[in-house]
Amino acid sequence: MVQESNIVVCGSARVGKSTLINALCGKELAKTSNSLSSKTDQMEKYMLNRDYISSNEASNSNESQYSITIWDTPGIESWTKEHVQEHISRIMLKSNPVCMIYCASPGSFARLDQLEWIIESSIKSNIYCALVCTNKYSGGKQSREQLLKDFHSLLSRYRPMTKNENNVKYYGDAALCATVNSIPFEDEDRGVEKGVEGINELLFGITSSLKGDKLIAWCHTIADNESFWSAMANQLAEVYKIARPIAEEVLQNHGKDIAKALIPFIIRAAFK
Repeated sequence: MVQESNIVVCGSARVGKSTLINALCGKELAKTSNSLSSKTDQMEKYMLNRDYISSNEASNSNESQYSITIWDTPGIESWTKEHVQEHISRIMLKSNPVCMIYCASPGSFARLDQLEWIIESSIKSNIYCALVCTNKYSGGKQSREQLLKDFHSLLSRYRPMTKNENNVKYYGDAALCATVNSIPFEDEDRGVEKGVEGINELLFGITSSLKGDKLIAWCHTIADNESFWSAMANQLAEVYKIARPIAEEVLQNHGKDIAKALIPFIIRAAFK
């Protein structure tokens, strides 16, 4: 049995959507570019196929195939009401996503009323909404703080903030906002060098917020991200009440197969 799921990454052009997709998945799926022109000029889709224990058959140790499509959307150049609503509505109708990840960099342009429409549409459609400040060091601290303030203001209109942990703000089971640096950042003029930051925390935030079949689809989407599963295994064990000895055994003995070893435990916990 094949179970199909979709995840959408959207936002303005040149904010690092494709780079974020690669960072989340732990492998190079999406085309990226350092040029000032947008690399993604049409809707791209990337397929991931997995064979793991399914939610309905976990107790029998049977396997089902999961097919996950990641939609990498064109940068929205014309931020008119009609353009944005047509673009996002088409995405939702075409893919019915588990998760909508909206990307913006400090100083990037987006009309907040249109972003509010995206958030409202996602939440009403029961689509988890992650607002992500990408390229967090590119525009300076003031621009970054303003972007996060805008994110918080918009999300608070629909859900109260319930937790602020590891630079991730949670808004119940509906949304979060976070900051990431998907690839190393260097500014020679300012003498600034920063490594990859915030990816594991973002992944953990989404993982711990999703439920049921959506959680399963998300886990299989990020199954190849060895860094996440290794770094966050203990935190995942705590959230899903996996016994500490089991978590330690997985870390010590499963190497690159940590995800494959942990996901069945997460599935069982999610459906108890």
